[in-house]
Amino acid sequence: MSITPATLMTLWQTVLKLSRVKPGEQVVVLNTYDGSTPYKSVALSQSEILGAQVSYVEVPSRHGLPDAVLPLLQAADLIIDLAFILDSQIHRCRETGTRVLVILEPPEILERMLPQVADQQRAIAAKHQLAQAQVMHVTSAAGTDFYAPLGEFPAMCQYGFADEPGHWDQWPGAFVFTFPNEGSVNGTVVLDRGDIIFPFFSYIQSPITLQVENGFIREITGAFDADYMKAFMAQYQDNNVYAISHIGWGLSHNGQWEALGLYGKGETEGQDGRAFAGNFLFSTGPNTVGGGQRSTPCHLDVPMRHCSVYLDDQPVVLNGEVMSDQQTSPPLAIV
Repeated sequence: MSITPATLMTLWQTVLKLSRVKPGEQVVVLNTYDGSTPYKSVALSQSEILGAQVSYVEVPSRHGLPDAVLPLLQAADLIIDLAFILDSQIHRCRETGTRVLVILEPPEILERMLPQVADQQRAIAAKHQLAQAQVMHVTSAAGTDFYAPLGEFPAMCQYGFADEPGHWDQWPGAFVFTFPNEGSVNGTVVLDRGDIIFPFFSYIQSPITLQVENGFIREITGAFDADYMKAFMAQYQDNNVYAISHIGWGLSHNGQWEALGLYGKGETEGQDGRAFAGNFLFSTGPNTVGGGQRSTPCHLDVPMRHCSVYLDDQPVVLNGEVMSDQQTSPPLAIV
C-alpha cells in the first residue's frame, strides 16, 4: 500500500524530531553510488526544515568508508544512513558523540511501524532487566534448551530513532539484545517451522537442530533447511561463523511476523521479523558491535517464535508473549 509524499514527509518530521534534530546541528545523509533509496530528497529537505546544516555524501560501497569522508562523519551530530553501512568505522564515529539512524524499509512499513516514545520506554526498561542478569535461559516446545551466561558485554536496545549522543538505531524496530560471555553458551537450539533466517529472507519449512558447546555451534542436523544452512556457513571456511552472536527479544507491538511473505527478496530489510514483539532473536558470527574481538563476514539473524526467555529464572518472554508490564505498556501519543 503506497502512501502520499505529504504523509512521508510528516513521518520523517516525526522521526527526526524524536531524534532531536535541531537548528544548527550538522546532519550528514549517507548513501552509496548505486543506492536505490527513495529517501534522498526527503532526508535532505526535512532535515533542512528543522534548521540543520545538511551534507550529502555518496561512497562506493556499504562495506568500506573512504578515509576522506571520516572527518565529516565524525564531526556530524547525526548521520542518516540510507545504505546500512557495514564498515566498523561508522561505529567509531559514535565515539565522538555522533548519532546514527539507518532507514531502509519501504514507506508503508515506516508508517505502520512508526516509532513512539513508548517504544523507547519499553526498550530501555528491558535493557535494564537484561543488564542486571547473569544468565539467559531459553526454551521452547520444539526442543530449544540452552543457557547463556551474561555480563561480559553490555546490554543494548533499539527503538527506532537516534536521540542520544553516540546512539545507533534503525527506523523501524524495537528490541533488546546483548552478547553472551565468550565461549560460554551451551545447549540445544531448535529452529522451528515459521522461524525466519536472515539473510536468506525465508521462513523455515523443516526444523533445524543446533548443538551448541562452549559458545559455538558444533552440529547442525535436520532436512533441507539444515543442509542449506550448513552449506552456506561452510563456504566461509571460518570457525567464527559458528559462534553465537547477539541474543535478545523483540518489542515492536506493530511488527508483523507474517510481513516478510508479502514482499519479494530485496524489497524489505526484514525489520518486521527481527523486531515483532515476543520473538527470540538468535544470531551467529561476529560480536564486534558489542565490543568483542570476533569478526567474520557471515552473520545470521534468526527470529524464533514460541520461545520462553528467562533472566536468572525470571520469565521476560513466555511462549512468545512478552511478560513485563514495563515492556508491554500501551503506546503513548507523540507530542
